[in-house]
Amino acid sequence: MSEFNVYLLRHGELVQKGILCGRTDIALSDFGKQQLIEATNKLPTISHCFSSPLIRCRDFSEQFCQKNGLTLQVSEQLQEMNFGDWDGASYQALWQKQSSLNEQIPTLGKFWQNPWQCLPPNGESMASFTERVDDFWQSLISQLSQANIDKSDSSNTLVFSHGGVIRYLLAKVLGLAIPGTNHMTNIDVPYGALIHIQIFIDSDGKSWPKLML
Repeated sequence: MSEFNVYLLRHGELVQKGILCGRTDIALSDFGKQQLIEATNKLPTISHCFSSPLIRCRDFSEQFCQKNGLTLQVSEQLQEMNFGDWDGASYQALWQKQSSLNEQIPTLGKFWQNPWQCLPPNGESMASFTERVDDFWQSLISQLSQANIDKSDSSNTLVFSHGGVIRYLLAKVLGLAIPGTNHMTNIDVPYGALIHIQIFIDSDGKSWPKLML
C-alpha cells in the first residue's frame, strides 16, 4: 500500500468584497496574496500542481510553480460554480431582490436551502458542477494509482481551487450524503485555507482517502 498526499488550497481574499464570485474573474487583494504565501510556506516539497484557470487561483499558482520548478496543470474542472445571472452581484443586492420576487422564481435563499433543486438563472446545475469535480478527482486518483504502479514521485500534490469545489471534495472524502446540503452549511473553507488529504492506494488499485487534521 502506497501513501500519497493531496493539499487543497483555496484562493485568498479578493480585491472586491461582498459579492457572489463564481466564474467572475477577480484578482486577489494584497492580503489575499499574503494568505497564500503563508499557506504555501507550510507545505512539504510538492511533486505536482493543479489549478483552476480563474485568475484568483492561477496567478499565484503560476508563481509558485515557477519558484519550485514545477509544470502547472490548469484544469477547467477546478473552476468555481457558474452562478449565471447572479455571478458577480453583491450579496446585499441578491438578498434584497429576492424579497420582491414570487415563489416560482429562483432566489439565492432557495439555492442555499437546496441547490440540487434550485438552478441559478442561466447558471450551472449542481449536478453538472459535481460531475466535473468528480471527473477531476477520479483523474487525479488514476494518476496516483499509476504512480503507485510505476513507483514514480507523486507523493505530494497541490490543488489551487475554490470554496465550493473544496467543500464538495471534503464531502466525498468524509462520506457525506450526495446529493445533500451538509457540505455547504456545515463545512467552512475560509480564504487561504490549506486542507490535507492523505490517500492510500492498495495492491488492487483501490483508493482510501482521509482528512488529516
